[in-house]
Amino acid sequence: MIGQLLTGRYLILKQLGAGGFSETYLAVDKYLLDQPACVVKRLSMSAGSTISPEKARQLFETEARVLNRLGRQYSQIPTLFAYCHEQDQVYQVEEYIRGENLDSWFTQGHCLSPDAAVDLLRKVLPILDHIHRHDVIHQDIKPSNLIRQEDGDITLIDFGAACDLAEIYESCDPQVTQRIAIGTPGYMPEEQQIGYSQFNSDLYALGVSVIQLLTGVRPQQFQTDPVTGELDWQIYLRHRSIDPGLVAILNQMVRRDYRLRYQRASEVAAALESLPWIEKYSLRPNETHAKQQKAMPKNIWQKIWKPALVLLSATAIGGGYCLSQREHTELLLQIGLTNSQLKALLQSLSDLSATEKVDQAQIPSSNQALVEAQPAYDDQLWIELTRLVEKTASEPITGP
Repeated sequence: MIGQLLTGRYLILKQLGAGGFSETYLAVDKYLLDQPACVVKRLSMSAGSTISPEKARQLFETEARVLNRLGRQYSQIPTLFAYCHEQDQVYQVEEYIRGENLDSWFTQGHCLSPDAAVDLLRKVLPILDHIHRHDVIHQDIKPSNLIRQEDGDITLIDFGAACDLAEIYESCDPQVTQRIAIGTPGYMPEEQQIGYSQFNSDLYALGVSVIQLLTGVRPQQFQTDPVTGELDWQIYLRHRSIDPGLVAILNQMVRRDYRLRYQRASEVAAALESLPWIEKYSLRPNETHAKQQKAMPKNIWQKIWKPALVLLSATAIGGGYCLSQREHTELLLQIGLTNSQLKALLQSLSDLSATEKVDQAQIPSSNQALVEAQPAYDDQLWIELTRLVEKTASEPITGP
């Protein structure tokens, strides 16, 4: 995979990791001027995987659908850029989140203070509230899937084990409706271990993650109370003092019986808010918490559907060309022009960029011109680009 140019666009740089049914790579997008980093995941069964190839493909597709549905509107969930097939392989391309995962931070010998634990809960609970309100259970909440960015925000990654309840309820395909035990041992509550995850299974995993980061002990080492069967995690605090209110909240998050846990992220948030020693906060984003919400897709597809492909005839040139809208934010020109006409078109696109009507424009070696538009100009820009290509195509050929 290293060095491969996927779909002629995404250059694979190095492998980031591998799981039960996928491999993850760091890549760059060669179509964009600044060649931003992205993540490429390939469906690939590991030797020790206990999941059937059919179920693995279904989970891979579910991950892509969930990211496509939720990631575009929420800044703490990665955005899906592409889902593609090439040479009998299946790939998804998603946003690369810069930062440090909390498991790497933990491995360096760090632990959370009680204040930092509350702060982490306050940042992750809105994410869980968001996905749960869209009928998605993540099923793999753990420190390695929580990325802390430079500004302190937390992003939840790796939806490869996600359960999309809406998809299950609407499907008649047994591969979709079959619920299986999937997740990471130590972070999975009992109901998840038998394939019966609840929304508060994610709350259990988050509680266990916070306890790990508080105590410095991995959950596989946790002991249980011989009488109640509950996690006996406070023995690992090593004489550190933690507010009894926070202890009570964490205990209820990790109750063995899911019926005795908090049922929703909003309930945990309300309990945190009741602690007298923390600053009050709001769980759900509003006008004053707009940072949590991603900008809506830029182009006019928010208001009216345009055909994905508009074919235009070019009488002066046999090659022809077309315009298309791609990934909701880009305009792509597929052209068959001579080198001199390409140069003229690139100059015209640069002139458009100078008017601030487009963010960026280029013509890579694939004989395509890629243009990303500002939101207010999409309708007019579509018209201008059409005229621009027609004009360029009709000009006399002055070179090869």
